[in-house]
Amino acid sequence: MDYTAVLPDGQLFEFWEQEAYYERELHVCAVRGDDVHGNGSPDAPYATIQAAAIVATPGTRVVIHAGTYRECVKPARGGENATRFISYEAAGDGDVIVKASEIVTDFARSEDYSIGKDADGTEPVIWEHTLDWKLFRDYNPFALINCIHEKNWLVYSRTEMEPYLLRRGMIFVDGVPLRQVQLYRFMVDTPGSYWVEENGLRVHFRMPDNGSPVGHTIEITCREQCFVPDQPFLGYIKVKGLTFAHAANGAPVPQHGALSCHRGHHWIIENCTVRWANAVGFDVGNEGWSLKKRPGQILGHTIIRHCELYDCGVCGIAGAGATSMLVEDNLIARTGWQHMEFAWESGALKFHNCADSLFRRNIFRDCDRCAGVWLDCNNKNDRFTQNLFLHIRSPHGMLYMECNRGGETLVDNNIFWNSQFYMAPEEPKKVSIAEDNAHWNDPFDAGTVSGEGIHGDGTDDLHLANNLIGNIDGAGYSQNVVQFRMHSGRGGTSRNSIVRNNVFYDCRHSALRLPNHDNVVDGNYYARVPQGFLRITYPAPSEALDLAAWRRFEGYDLRGGYAAFQVDLDETSLKMTIRKSDPCIFWADENTECAGYAAMQEVEPDENVCTDYFGVVCNGPRKPGPFAKTSNEMTFFVDPRR
Repeated sequence: MDYTAVLPDGQLFEFWEQEAYYERELHVCAVRGDDVHGNGSPDAPYATIQAAAIVATPGTRVVIHAGTYRECVKPARGGENATRFISYEAAGDGDVIVKASEIVTDFARSEDYSIGKDADGTEPVIWEHTLDWKLFRDYNPFALINCIHEKNWLVYSRTEMEPYLLRRGMIFVDGVPLRQVQLYRFMVDTPGSYWVEENGLRVHFRMPDNGSPVGHTIEITCREQCFVPDQPFLGYIKVKGLTFAHAANGAPVPQHGALSCHRGHHWIIENCTVRWANAVGFDVGNEGWSLKKRPGQILGHTIIRHCELYDCGVCGIAGAGATSMLVEDNLIARTGWQHMEFAWESGALKFHNCADSLFRRNIFRDCDRCAGVWLDCNNKNDRFTQNLFLHIRSPHGMLYMECNRGGETLVDNNIFWNSQFYMAPEEPKKVSIAEDNAHWNDPFDAGTVSGEGIHGDGTDDLHLANNLIGNIDGAGYSQNVVQFRMHSGRGGTSRNSIVRNNVFYDCRHSALRLPNHDNVVDGNYYARVPQGFLRITYPAPSEALDLAAWRRFEGYDLRGGYAAFQVDLDETSLKMTIRKSDPCIFWADENTECAGYAAMQEVEPDENVCTDYFGVVCNGPRKPGPFAKTSNEMTFFVDPRR
């Protein structure tokens, strides 16, 4: 029995994967292949993946040999069932890289525009390149702005519009992107930058060293995606071991990933990598909420496993309406560099209407101005377990639950570490909490603290158990009521949170900020927390309590407590150290604080959770937090991936 795969309703996640059988193989080799005279045999491979994708039928494995493939692969058909896939796999003889960019070499000095000198009197050296329209094939990213198709979601009055109005096209120098600027003259202060003329057919750029592009590899993006079926709704496609780079996609919606299931189902995406997508890494759902579903259409039922996604501008993995998803053992890092958080589609992982899904042993880290995970509207019966959320700077939290109701979401045995305040360091931090939720989706107008571990807006039935939530600028867990965000005929109540057996460490605003009394809170331990760290915001005036008052007036945490210990996490090696510390809650009765992590009392286990962060089965009473075995001096690695 795999207890880490039990969903909140008590049922085991539906694993549909079976051993696939392949009747033939088609070989592809960029170095020695030939699309005209090749037949896909090992001795006569195709030169492009697309040549194989046109002829591949169910039961075909496309074996792709090492090389760089500058194309958008468009499979013509899908497989038939779980044993008859069409699979696109790296051969294992080196990296297989599918790029949406082309190398350019024709440069001239840019002399048509006026530009000054930089601060130290240096004359900027600007180059220009005229784009070859033949490269674009009906899609020129340098002629299109980033801005989402459904612009009504943008709050123009306080959104910095620059990222939305820049062009989708990117320029890379030796694999490193240049920075796009709004005006030609801005390059004077920005070495390593570029500017696009109005018609999108000529670019001007400045090298990082103010030198010449000669001798460097200059790549320009010219395709929206790297891998997307020719027709929607295809199923039973496997993609394994491929790297996708330089996709020039626009901000969602629509959700068009570097790799796209194109509204398909029963895909397996395994051991793949994304590097530098302008907007989205993978899309696995309906690509948006405006597209009609065909009768009987299946969305999701897709496995994403052992993948690494780096530097996606807006969203790592996007899924609208994708259900029965298995997302495990992935790393999604450095998402959000476009700074488009107020288009409301940003996140290392952003799903809508996702049900019956399992997210385990993933790392969501180094997000800037986007959430680690954002579940948006009507997600239910999903489980997040054994994940590491690390170093996230977001207006909404490391895990953001928006308007989910009608079914439980279980969040257990995760580590949430280093959630940073969202504003720039030089700006004052707000610490007041607004009583009114008129600006529920505008945390700064409402005065709410950002930099939170887990945050909910109008979400019912959120179940948090045995997590470590630490090094948090804002609240460890907070909720707002959103009474007028209507779904399924009603607004949200933010009731029936179950917060059991967690460890809250160094949550600098508060450990818990709940909007009402209708919750279950027990068995939690608190370390390095400020005064008034337990809050209930309604009815007004809000309460700011310590543990004794929390127990007396609310009946919460009768089996919880204070603890004195220190936690350190090396964010490079992912080595965690826990050691005993001196008592640190000086305003509490010294007899109420136990000294050391192992000194925490055992608590009754949560009935839905019987494993720990490492998947170890725990029977009977256990320590709070995600670690089954504890001592006062522990050092171990917290990379959860298998």
